[in-house]
Amino acid sequence: MISMKWLTCAVVTLLIGTLAAADAATTRVRGTRVEMERPAGFVDAANFSGFQHAEDGSSIMVTEMPAPYTQATAGFNADGLASRGMKLVSKQGVKVGHFPAMLLEVTQDAYGTAYHKWMLTFGDDARTVIVTGTAPAAIPGAADVLKKAVLSTTYAESAAVPSMVADLPFTISGTKDLKLANRIQNMLVFTSTGKIRDPDAKDPSLFIVGQAFSDWDIGDRTAFARKRLNQVEGVTNVEVLSEGDVKISGMPAREMTASGVDKKGDKLFIVQTIVYVPKGYFILQGLTDLSLRLTREPQFREIVNSFKLK
Repeated sequence: MISMKWLTCAVVTLLIGTLAAADAATTRVRGTRVEMERPAGFVDAANFSGFQHAEDGSSIMVTEMPAPYTQATAGFNADGLASRGMKLVSKQGVKVGHFPAMLLEVTQDAYGTAYHKWMLTFGDDARTVIVTGTAPAAIPGAADVLKKAVLSTTYAESAAVPSMVADLPFTISGTKDLKLANRIQNMLVFTSTGKIRDPDAKDPSLFIVGQAFSDWDIGDRTAFARKRLNQVEGVTNVEVLSEGDVKISGMPAREMTASGVDKKGDKLFIVQTIVYVPKGYFILQGLTDLSLRLTREPQFREIVNSFKLK
């Protein structure tokens, strides 16, 4: 059965991803209810909710998830972070308004570069917010500036919920049986009930569409698509059933179908389409019980074929 835990892990996997003094005024982070001090030299990020400094690769990313705080942060310990290639340096309890929170200092080596991260997490039974400041470790003073910016975070809990689609760089449509349920970063989630957490849902089908957080030089597109397929969190025994190059709205793409097994031993069916753009990619994935393939595969493809860039 596809679960909220799978979605939470998928988002954390996606999060793997110059600092000067912070401005005094707070700024609303696009697509969220988070406000914080924007460090000087940072601009709104194009590929995610947050800020970035393109010249040195530093960023502050804000992610809101409709998942219980205790569940979403269960792996935010030395062992859990190590499993994702990160080393926990320090961890302390703090507060963001009335929300319990944690501040983590983390290091990570990725793509030949050492990074320093400050991660602030807070939430309750209905939501989790993760604010992640990342900078190359070689930049003098980066850690102090990131920490100050991250700790300036406030949450406008009573503010209107931001539009799920207004500022996205793409458009996409659901189907009669798969409805838009939520947005996390630049990722949209479709479910059979239009809700992320629905214990009464009889259909476990899930479809996500997301944008790469950073510009990527993909290289071998076939190998990359296979690698991404094997990174579906909590799914093992992945067997490719079909694959090939296609066009989605005139853009080159690699489409794959596969079967797999979840942690409960249930068999899954997966449709994955990677749409390649000049500096990165979009990933579209549909997951359902293998027994539902005949009814859900056409709808997964219907959603994929509706994908267009603005």
